Amino acid sequence: MSLDRLQKELQEIAEAIMSVTALDVTILDNSLKRIAGTGKYYEKIGKYAPKNSVFEKCVKTGRQYVITEPRTCVECAMCSGKGSCREEAEVCYPIESDRAVEGVIGMIAFTPEQKKAFIQNQCHYMNFVSRMSKLISSRIKEQLLHQELRYKSAELRTIIDSVDEGIIAIDDNGKILCINEWACKAFNIKNEDVVGKNLDKILPKNSVTKVLTTNDEIKDQEEVLIINGRTSRFLLSVKSIIFNKKRAGAVATFKDFNKLHRSIFKISENPETFTFEDILGSSPTFNAVKEQAKYIASQDATVLLLGESGTGKELFARAIHYESPRKNEIFLPINCGAIPDSLIESELFGYEKGTFTGANPKGKIGKFERANGGTVFLDEIGDLPLHMQVRLLRVLQDGEIYRVGGVDPVKIDVRIIAATNKDLWSMVQKGEFREDLFYRLNVVPIRIPPLRERPEDIIELAEIFFHRYLKIHCKELKGISREARELLKNYSFPGNVRELENIIEYGVLFEKEDFLRAETILRKIDVKQSAEKTIIKGGLKEMVARYEKKVIEDLINKYGCDTKAKQKIAEELGISLATLYRKLSETDLINYIPKLDKGDHISQIR
Repeated sequence: MSLDRLQKELQEIAEAIMSVTALDVTILDNSLKRIAGTGKYYEKIGKYAPKNSVFEKCVKTGRQYVITEPRTCVECAMCSGKGSCREEAEVCYPIESDRAVEGVIGMIAFTPEQKKAFIQNQCHYMNFVSRMSKLISSRIKEQLLHQELRYKSAELRTIIDSVDEGIIAIDDNGKILCINEWACKAFNIKNEDVVGKNLDKILPKNSVTKVLTTNDEIKDQEEVLIINGRTSRFLLSVKSIIFNKKRAGAVATFKDFNKLHRSIFKISENPETFTFEDILGSSPTFNAVKEQAKYIASQDATVLLLGESGTGKELFARAIHYESPRKNEIFLPINCGAIPDSLIESELFGYEKGTFTGANPKGKIGKFERANGGTVFLDEIGDLPLHMQVRLLRVLQDGEIYRVGGVDPVKIDVRIIAATNKDLWSMVQKGEFREDLFYRLNVVPIRIPPLRERPEDIIELAEIFFHRYLKIHCKELKGISREARELLKNYSFPGNVRELENIIEYGVLFEKEDFLRAETILRKIDVKQSAEKTIIKGGLKEMVARYEKKVIEDLINKYGCDTKAKQKIAEELGISLATLYRKLSETDLINYIPKLDKGDHISQIR
């Protein structure tokens, strides 16, 4: 410890020693810096004693020195100030602490009279300086203890402020002794305004002070507090402070109930980071869509994903989330069509305790609260009931929800990403979807193209799925045959990427040759398109012809058979109109009559 902190006290002690001994006094620290002094040494305060002096020996050895013949004694032989020394006699007494020598007290005689008096009263002087040294040592210990206490206090303060939960300590009368930063922020209060005040006045209707009368400790109890008009939920634990076998107060900890639930959900879901690089497909059309989605990911705007089933709308939603500022929070997918109408409100927004018979007696947090701070993905938004569309609109407009049975709004901060394979605008015109909600959701519409609109991706995806399932199912096929590739490129894939993946997995599982063949793929396609099991007969040419006939037949049933319809069919197949007519002739479909709707005429197929 530096003696500088005791400089004022040391100067008073130096003057007291001088008044008793009539000798000049100097007090130095263990660096030989003069901290206090009298007489000739007063002006030397702040300066250093000579090197190799008796003072230095005293610091190094911890021994006391009595010098009656300066300049000639052995102790002074190497002193750098020997040539200018005017001392007649000298005493050096160490100042010690539990750790080391902290400094030296020096008493010096400069005249023969002082020397004579010193020799005559040496025993008395040494006893007196010894007591002064012990006095200084005790003050050093006090300072060290005080310093350590302040350090421990600062350390403890840093620890409790770094804890991600609220901490409040109260005495046995309910007065606040300590409160950490988390609690101050959560309860919107200031440390200096509440310490020393009763907790009941700061947090009305709390359960903490009840411990002082009941002696029952609390462990992870749900605590509902109204703070500035807002209802907040915490997980409360309270433990008594015991001193001398008596309760002296209590320590309460508050955990963010909603955040805790989100963390549990996040861990249980074990989500993996998903980026746009993980979305398969590299065609120019598809890359343009990915770039659009990647750009909007950082903007925190509401996104509406449009596309057929199997195009990867949820994958896009996940990628947008994990490349957004909310990436460290929850991504919560909700299928709006999979929740029964009777449960959807309580599932999305939660309910208060005692709301209805059979409900959780403690109430329940809804999905929107659970995802607070993160992203909610509303899949199949077109299936959301009209009465829930109103509730969702409030979330988008005001950023708040009402639990079922609740009267107080709950503020939430979530990003909405919606998705549908339906024509929402058409539903709006029919009164099946709210127009105001449509515009709220349609801030950034992103259409994900079906696989048939990006045929360049088909073989790339097929190869990826092929090798993936070779590894999963421990198969040793050499590759995909040329005929199988051609078949895949010409197939319309109504089920999009999901269907392609299923076809490839089926082929890997059931292919018995070295290469995945068109025959094996056709088996899967035929099983999908017909309830009857198709037996593959004949050569590849015959199978491909049968497949072509089936595809064209499906398109005629879809679009009709007039000239305009044939043109559209030819465009969808990527062939010329002349080629289509040739294939109609080859497959005996030239006179095929599709199932007619009311109002259709036989002449339409000619």
